[in-house]
Amino acid sequence: MKSSLLVIALLVLSTGASYAASNRWVGKCVPDAAQSDYVEVKDSLIITSPSEGVLRWEYPSIQFEMEGKPDGSVMRLSYPHKREGLTETVTMLTATKLRYEARANGKLVQQGTDEISADGKTMTAITEIVGKESEKKIEVFRRQPQ
Repeated sequence: MKSSLLVIALLVLSTGASYAASNRWVGKCVPDAAQSDYVEVKDSLIITSPSEGVLRWEYPSIQFEMEGKPDGSVMRLSYPHKREGLTETVTMLTATKLRYEARANGKLVQQGTDEISADGKTMTAITEIVGKESEKKIEVFRRQPQ
C-alpha cells in the first residue's frame, strides 16, 4: 500500500514538474535597469506553475505573492502593504503575452501587458495608469536559465 502511494505521489510530482518545464512563463527574471524606464522592485521576480493552468508570481524581498489561473478571473494576492479592495486579473492572450488589470474597489486603476521575447531571454512589462495612458512605463527583465 505504501509503495502504491509513493508511486502515485511521484507521478503527480513529475507531472507538475513536466508541466512547469514546458511553460514558457516559469523561471526567474531580474530587472534590467539599463533597458527599462522604471524598475518597480529591484529584486528578482520568480514565476512558477504550482499546478496545470495556474501561475504564481513572487517578489521575495517585498513578500509579494499572486497566484491563480490566467483566464481573466481574480487572482489571489498577498503582501504586507496590499490596499483594501485591491484585486488583479490576468488574461493569457498568447503563449508569450498576457494582459493584467488592477482594480481598487472595482474601479480599473492600472493595466498592462507582459510579453516574453521570441528568444525567451527577456520579458517586457508595459504598465499604464488609468487616466495617464500616455505615460506608459516600460520595465525589461532578463530571464535566467532554468
